[in-house]
Amino acid sequence: MSSGRPLTFLQSSDWHLGSALTGGGLSFTPEARAVRRDEVDAAAERAVAAAVSCGAEALLVPGDLWDAESVPPATIHRLLEAFASFAPRPVFVAPGNHDFAGPGGYYDPALLSALGMRSWPENVFVFRGPDWAAAPFPGRDDVTVVGRAFLSSAVVVERPLAPPPPRPPTPHALLLLHGSLESYAGADSPRGTKRTAPFSASELTGAGFSWAALGHHHHAHVVADDEGRPRGAYAGCPTGRGLDEAGPRFFLRVTLPADGSPIVVDRILADARVVRDLAVDVSDLEAGPLAEKVEAAFREAGVEAPDLVRVTLTGTQVFGARPADILRPLAQRVKHLAVRDQTEPPAPEPGPRSAEGRFASDLFAIRAAAADDAERRVADLALRLGRDALLGRPIRPPEAEDR
Repeated sequence: MSSGRPLTFLQSSDWHLGSALTGGGLSFTPEARAVRRDEVDAAAERAVAAAVSCGAEALLVPGDLWDAESVPPATIHRLLEAFASFAPRPVFVAPGNHDFAGPGGYYDPALLSALGMRSWPENVFVFRGPDWAAAPFPGRDDVTVVGRAFLSSAVVVERPLAPPPPRPPTPHALLLLHGSLESYAGADSPRGTKRTAPFSASELTGAGFSWAALGHHHHAHVVADDEGRPRGAYAGCPTGRGLDEAGPRFFLRVTLPADGSPIVVDRILADARVVRDLAVDVSDLEAGPLAEKVEAAFREAGVEAPDLVRVTLTGTQVFGARPADILRPLAQRVKHLAVRDQTEPPAPEPGPRSAEGRFASDLFAIRAAAADDAERRVADLALRLGRDALLGRPIRPPEAEDR
């Protein structure tokens, strides 16, 4: 029996191949959407290339490889070809709530055969059942991988780690788990009843596995034990599709030592583009200074030419101004630029005894008591629209948000 050897693998999940990209707040044109969709669908190829480059012995994918059952067969073929190119090294897949396993889906060999598609490569092990199962690691009898599959897109309320699956006796025991970490606070964090397969950090670390490769959340997040040692992680989605996936995207290269030394987790950049969401107060600025301030915000945020950027303009501009038009030349500086104009015209201070003054006073009090930014934005909007109505000005509803 082989033992005393470190293990290195690449972890990635939540590729959501076949995503429509019709939301997300970036206001893609049809042409830009098609380009970005192709980049999303190339996630498997990028993951395999990264795994080969970093010397990974395996690729672990804890779920949501594709976005929905309607993903085109050509996209699945592209995925299978990428996995096959990684042979003889193994790929372990634990289907999630988007790419759930079961009869009639792309994980079903009978469906692939009926459609005349290629089969799943021999180097790929898919956990196809809802119960925990253990799989051997080819060529390494000191490694065991444990996982399970979602069988539908329905929210799973049962706690998968209460109790946890038995830990295999091998020196390296890996867990593939797709579900909601209760302490996760990323932009895509589900709340309340939307959590699926919920678990706590203490349940995860208490399960005793060498490492837990986690899927479902879309931002890289490491789970550590009480002593600060990494025990599992979400790699996050490798391709930003919208504003809730802003920031750099990563694959995780994980090295499990054999001598008790700390686990090493390296982040490998997974996407050449970065989604950026910027807000700039342009109160009372004319064209030149306005453009300069937005350019300064670009520099401060580290915006680069390949990036996908949304800029939200806030503050006051004279009625009839179109500050978004001033930023059109900036579209040549990045791959994609969406500009949202949320400026509003300045209003004279109302007298305290006027209807407008009493209305404004009430709204200021509501805004001061707001619990969060969302409530403050609602109060600001109500104040602006209400004052416009009271003064007989045209009512300008806010621009629809694409998200």
